[in-house]
Amino acid sequence: MSSFEKKNGVLHAEGVSLRDIAAKTGTPTYVYSSAHIKGQLQALQGAMSAALPADRQPLLCYACKANSNLAVLSLLRGQGSGLEIVSEGELARGLRAGFDPAKIVSTGVGKQRSEIAACLNAGIAQLNVESLPELLHIQEIAAEIGKTARVVFRLNPNVSGGGHDKISTGQKHHKFGLNEAQVFEGFKMAQSMSHVEAMGLSIHIGSQVFTVDSFETAFGKLPGIVKDLRAQGHDISRLDIGGGFPIQYKDEKLLDLDAYARWVRDIILPLETQIIMEPGRYLVGNAGVLLTEVLYAKETPDRNFLIVDAAMNDLMRPALYGSYHAIEPVQNHDAPEKIYDVAGPVCESSDIFAKDRTLPEMKTGDLAVIRSAGAYGFSMASNYNTRALPAEVLVEGERWAIIRKRQSLEEILGADIAPEWV
Repeated sequence: MSSFEKKNGVLHAEGVSLRDIAAKTGTPTYVYSSAHIKGQLQALQGAMSAALPADRQPLLCYACKANSNLAVLSLLRGQGSGLEIVSEGELARGLRAGFDPAKIVSTGVGKQRSEIAACLNAGIAQLNVESLPELLHIQEIAAEIGKTARVVFRLNPNVSGGGHDKISTGQKHHKFGLNEAQVFEGFKMAQSMSHVEAMGLSIHIGSQVFTVDSFETAFGKLPGIVKDLRAQGHDISRLDIGGGFPIQYKDEKLLDLDAYARWVRDIILPLETQIIMEPGRYLVGNAGVLLTEVLYAKETPDRNFLIVDAAMNDLMRPALYGSYHAIEPVQNHDAPEKIYDVAGPVCESSDIFAKDRTLPEMKTGDLAVIRSAGAYGFSMASNYNTRALPAEVLVEGERWAIIRKRQSLEEILGADIAPEWV
């Protein structure tokens, strides 16, 4: 059930009017629902609890690249979540939000020296290795600082998840992971390394995987590999089975959590390992909206444009992926309908949130929301056109707080340094 519903003709986030938020924070502003985030995590935890024994529950590590605001991280940490990170910056965010390093896993194909060292010094649960040169790099750094690196090898299963090609990661032509032969070579190499402990495998086929049976197909690759690795004397005590659960932007097929839990029970559980999962978008995507104000309704002989104050620098998914986001007014939902192209003010023809979208007629000063913006919204925002980053707000029931203030122009310009010789 959505946490964004109309009350007395005005769209609310839980118990708070979006009109009131806009009046106090301005626009554009991201607004997130605590109830939705907690509800998503609890639904996943509940499905796992129903399918798996109490002593075999997975460690759910939130993929924080989706939305890394410290308030969101703290909310999830308080609900028992672990964390999946892809950078030193995300490690710093996770530690600042109070995550136990033993519940943090690091992935990514290009881990830099400082990132590897920071993860080892923090004592995180594991590094997910994506190439054999990376394994050598980890050994070198771990030896230098006197730490043992716990690693798992990311298997590329050559399985398509059906998502957009730019967010699919599990096929052999993608940059992610190792093929089966390389996984075996990696375990062999690790045996002779003084500061590496190889503990298992990871697998992740992409984001927004709406061909949900692909999870079962990918999981099915693991039992044979685990058996053969163990036969060679390797320890396989962890399986990180990734994330990629879809959310609904328009009419996508959602994941049947109970079916997914049964796949974990039937395929993964018998392998007798710790189970790690990495949900990201699933937890936060539908928990957020981008609140924006109409600047102008521009009519031409060919099209009607609704020019809003949010832009592609605030939410770049439509420009980057051609993605669909539902759009609706905050009030006046019963106005006569018109067909609009909803556009931002950035000087790019790609700065379009929707084309030929039927909406209630809107005018200057009206408020609208761009739905399903809780994941890969603010986290991918930029200062393009020297536009300030938007504010972020978290709602819980009838209370709300600004969790990131709107960036000022002084903050943007203050980061630039002009040398004395220009």
